[in-house]
Amino acid sequence: MTIQTELSQQTTQQEEKLADELQLISLLKEHSDILRRRPELLAELEIPHQTIGAVSLIERQVQVLRDKLKASESHLIELMEIARLNERLANSRHRIAINLLGAHDLIDVISVVLDELKNELKAEFADIKLISDNTEQMEKHPGLFVSSQSTELNQFSTMLKQKNPVCGRSSAEQNTFLFGDKAGQITSAAVIPLVSGADLGLLGLGSSESDRFQASMGTEFLSQMGEMVSAALAVHLEK
Repeated sequence: MTIQTELSQQTTQQEEKLADELQLISLLKEHSDILRRRPELLAELEIPHQTIGAVSLIERQVQVLRDKLKASESHLIELMEIARLNERLANSRHRIAINLLGAHDLIDVISVVLDELKNELKAEFADIKLISDNTEQMEKHPGLFVSSQSTELNQFSTMLKQKNPVCGRSSAEQNTFLFGDKAGQITSAAVIPLVSGADLGLLGLGSSESDRFQASMGTEFLSQMGEMVSAALAVHLEK
């Protein structure tokens, strides 16, 4: 690129900038009350004050107010996101409750729960293991029921005793028990104890994403789901 070409490009850019500024000035003259009608624009404008060697007090105050405004906006956006999430989870609880009331049998209950939780919590894998010593049930649904005497349940004894869901990284043995041949794909999981008077079983949600279910995440929704599912299961297990 020659010096002449470079100077020509700079001149063109300056002319375009000047044209934009003249257009802006014209618009401001036509709408001289814009700052009165849209005071929020003041927070975005930078109007330096003539000072020598230091930032004026007014500039500093304006900057502080601008920072506070941005922080408030960020906090408001965060609260709105939380509100939307809570509304979605409330709708999910409502759907599950309605569908559980209409469930005809045990398999119906399990289908309702797994479908809703997989969709709502974006879990790629979901399964339920029920505890029973009823030989007829175990023979009819060998992949669903496990004996109360099974040593595999020992690894979940604390969870069942405390009745609290646990999220994060499960052991390889726990994943194998809950998800069978899909265990190798699980890098994070949520395990919900199903308890209604007696230990009914475990509900497992798994993901191939390591950060999908984290130990630090809230478990109130999962606890409520566990209580609802346990109550519905208890009714049909007694039949």
